[in-house]
Amino acid sequence: MSVKKSTVPGFTPISDRIFLRNEVPDTVDTSEKGPISPPTTILIYGWGDGLPKHVAKYADGYHKLFPTARIIMVISSIFSAAYQSLEQRTEAMLPIIDLVFPTPGDSSEKVIMHIMSNTGGIFSAATLNAYQQRHGTDKALPHHLCVSDSTPGGLVFSTEVSRWSRAMTLGTANWFPWPFAVTQRIWWAFLYTMYFLEKAIGREPSGIYSCRVFLDHAMATPRALRLYMYSKLDDLIWWEDLEAQADIAKSRGYTTILERFEDSPHVGHMRMHPTQYWGSIDKWWTESMALEGSSKS
Repeated sequence: MSVKKSTVPGFTPISDRIFLRNEVPDTVDTSEKGPISPPTTILIYGWGDGLPKHVAKYADGYHKLFPTARIIMVISSIFSAAYQSLEQRTEAMLPIIDLVFPTPGDSSEKVIMHIMSNTGGIFSAATLNAYQQRHGTDKALPHHLCVSDSTPGGLVFSTEVSRWSRAMTLGTANWFPWPFAVTQRIWWAFLYTMYFLEKAIGREPSGIYSCRVFLDHAMATPRALRLYMYSKLDDLIWWEDLEAQADIAKSRGYTTILERFEDSPHVGHMRMHPTQYWGSIDKWWTESMALEGSSKS
């Protein structure tokens, strides 16, 4: 399948939803960072229905922090996250594995996974699965820092369906001539249809799958620090649910860090508090590299 020319400045399209920035890394003086190695690759999984020009602002931020890093941006719709099978989601993420991890066990790669909202979580989990599909179920995708922005949230369908349908409506309301509430009701009905269909055929819902594999040491390495970025005013992912998910990860042997914002909306923390946001990522990348070094000594 031919890939259209990218409309996102500075990016090369790898597929219809995967974009590569800095194909040839910049040559810059990073001596002021000291002995800490910068990441070689940053994987950014955008929120559901996020426009490339908006998600690309996170790539801009990472480029300022780590100008030599290769940056890959994944754009996905909430519809695809809810509707596609695991096999389809995995197939869509295989180009990342072939580009970044052509051979298993490459210790030269130093990777940040940056995951935004539940859709980002669903496709990042599919990437973990794609890695094992390429290289074997005894191998986990190597990464050193996992940043979860406004994810994960609650998993009880009956309490979450209203928020999920609202999230879908936010991304699609302009497609239709009728009121917002009508569009949300349509997506609410779609999600309920998918819920009962998946129960009937025995298919694991994508959100539950993504949370499960990120707690599986065989798929998600516990060597990576988990940095959770969230807000008390997020109306799509409740902060209590996110903290509960972080507690579960901690109980499963993952090192978790909570970076809470008091007044920013869903995936709005970087926009409202850039200094705190990027400062936290820089700090915990440095810490992850220090831990990596100590484990080898």
